[in-house]
Amino acid sequence: MRRIKVVVSDLHMGSGPMNVDGTVNGMEDFVGDQALIDLLEYYRTGEYADAEVELILNGDVFEGLLADLDDETPDLITVGKSVEKIRRALEGHRAVFDALGVFADDERRQVAFVVGNHDQDLYWEEVRELIRARTHPRVRFIDEVYAFDGVHLEHGHRHEHQNRIDQRKIFLTRGLPEPVLNLPWGSDMFLNVLMPLKRDRPYLNRVRPLRQAFVWVLVHDIMLLLRGWWNFIALLLRGRFRAQRERRITLWKTLRVMFSGWAYPTLEGDAGRILKADQGIHTVIFGHTHIPMWRQLAPGKTYVNSGSWMPTTNLHISAMGHDRKQTYVYIEYENNIPRARLKLWHGRRVIEENIVM
Repeated sequence: MRRIKVVVSDLHMGSGPMNVDGTVNGMEDFVGDQALIDLLEYYRTGEYADAEVELILNGDVFEGLLADLDDETPDLITVGKSVEKIRRALEGHRAVFDALGVFADDERRQVAFVVGNHDQDLYWEEVRELIRARTHPRVRFIDEVYAFDGVHLEHGHRHEHQNRIDQRKIFLTRGLPEPVLNLPWGSDMFLNVLMPLKRDRPYLNRVRPLRQAFVWVLVHDIMLLLRGWWNFIALLLRGRFRAQRERRITLWKTLRVMFSGWAYPTLEGDAGRILKADQGIHTVIFGHTHIPMWRQLAPGKTYVNSGSWMPTTNLHISAMGHDRKQTYVYIEYENNIPRARLKLWHGRRVIEENIVM
């Protein structure tokens, strides 16, 4: 029997492409519903009908850092807020999760969710039960690293200071009426600094690279930059005096994140260190960066990044323009050894779709 694993990451599903009033949802970053449905169908039929196939959703499947406009404490994410956000995503992308349920409804096929820094909501058991009830009871959840047969797979956020989640203290309880998620510095900033700007500039978090985006805003949208700095300073001041000591944002913590060495943009260095530290590992798979790549870092040592399915505006001269590369990692066992390949999914021809410019 053929053994296959398909790795997809960074879908960032929100509440769906359409609002309840029938208008287009400009805050939604995932518009590849039909392409993902086609992918699920492809790997459960035809030549794969009798294969053993596992779908690994490697982090940031959901955009859990979207907050309601009337939420005065978006950084206090309780189990109730998480359940409601994920429920909306399941409903907003109903056809996708229908297809996921059909895919999982066979003992030869498995589905695993790896927790990312944008969907920490998956740490709540109530959220996991909600997803299992909507798809299939055998759906699995992996908190950090999925290791199998010489492959080290994780989302990748724990290699960045600003996005690293404290696995020893996933929830905070002291001084709070109910437990909340212990958000890393980067998530706190995303919620309080970037999200208010994204409501006016929906494309803001889809622009790469960050350095060129900063220069572009400096020249063409200076008011947006000033608003961003104001949000940033206001959060530092407000966060410094939070009642809960563990949630305080100190200047030292901010400077440490900003100047203590950001991870390589592609995480190649971190993958190389993992491969070097354990000779039993021959393949490292990350997501998180939204940059798809395949690299042979040493003889028999491979790093693969699955990229993202989000539409992206690239400002770099080598890839200037608007693009959406639906990339994923394909793993097939050859002589009982898993071999990873980076693939681009084309699916069926899409005639039209709603876009927000």
